Amino acid sequence: MNSLDVRYQEKAALAGLKYGIIEATTRCQCSCPGCYMVRRKELNKGEMSLQQAIAVLDKCRDFIGAELETMDILGGEPLLWQHLKEYIQVLLDRKIAPWIFTNMLAITPEFAEWLFERKIHVTGKLNIDPSDDSQLLLQADMLGGNAKLAKKLIRSIQIFKDAGYVDPIFRLQNLIRKSNLPFVPGYYRWCLKNNIGTDLELMGSGEVIGQDYWKVAPDPKEIARMIAEIQDVRKDFGLKPAKVLMPHVFGSCPFYDKGLYFAVDGSIRSCSNSTVTLSHIADKNPIRQAWNSPLLCKRRQLCQENVGEPCYSCNRWGECRGGCRATAEGMGNSFAGYPLCPLPYLGANW
Repeated sequence: MNSLDVRYQEKAALAGLKYGIIEATTRCQCSCPGCYMVRRKELNKGEMSLQQAIAVLDKCRDFIGAELETMDILGGEPLLWQHLKEYIQVLLDRKIAPWIFTNMLAITPEFAEWLFERKIHVTGKLNIDPSDDSQLLLQADMLGGNAKLAKKLIRSIQIFKDAGYVDPIFRLQNLIRKSNLPFVPGYYRWCLKNNIGTDLELMGSGEVIGQDYWKVAPDPKEIARMIAEIQDVRKDFGLKPAKVLMPHVFGSCPFYDKGLYFAVDGSIRSCSNSTVTLSHIADKNPIRQAWNSPLLCKRRQLCQENVGEPCYSCNRWGECRGGCRATAEGMGNSFAGYPLCPLPYLGANW
């Protein structure tokens, strides 16, 4: 048995399903450029019943012999899901930590207060510096909407703040695209000033990266320049440089070999970016089937000795572990290095 086989067996023994990601509804008020559901034309195609969402929890518990640790609630837009409040209570009763990823447009002061009382983590959306009115139309474009929609998003941030939400249980996710790239440092500065967490995310792709992708997404050199500007912002606030890790710029993906994604149509995938169906919730032993699928077995087999560049020679493998694996898999190679990594253009200091 060679060293890679031994490493795989050790990792398989330690690996386990811990995290769930549930696509509760495909309804959404937005049509954001770069959104994987927009690209795949999956918006407004239905939603889960409460019974279906609870069945996901039951089947995961049957497989691992314990409850999941966390459940990310996505859409579409989860605030439009009629069962959201009931489902959150089910999660809390089962000691599963909920985390809502939302565009915030449907939030009310009453529901924001209800969420805050239960310390529910919330990640909203923002792509600009809201203190600069000249950027409002850009935010509208980033939502696939108009200025009225962008203004409503800004007001929604304030609703969460008024309820008591601050970092670390309140973050604003910025999906980085070419058009909003120059404004990311301003967004980052505004979030620091307002004690709101940041979540920078590079565009993932479960499909082959082609010309259409690069029309929207920045390349690694452009990302590197943006990171240098953000580090200057951190310096202004007396903060140390943040360590660069992919694919969230300053954070790795915790899900790729510890989580599963449950879609409205019943398909089970490795994550939101992946296009590969591992099993269906109606199958016999669907969680076991997904967990033992070739795709996830390859993810657990992945190590620095068999990954491609730039990951093969990177000193951050233990923390980053190859960026977005769905993006590498979309190129047809589960062991490919992460093609969007800016570190080769930044140097080891960051």
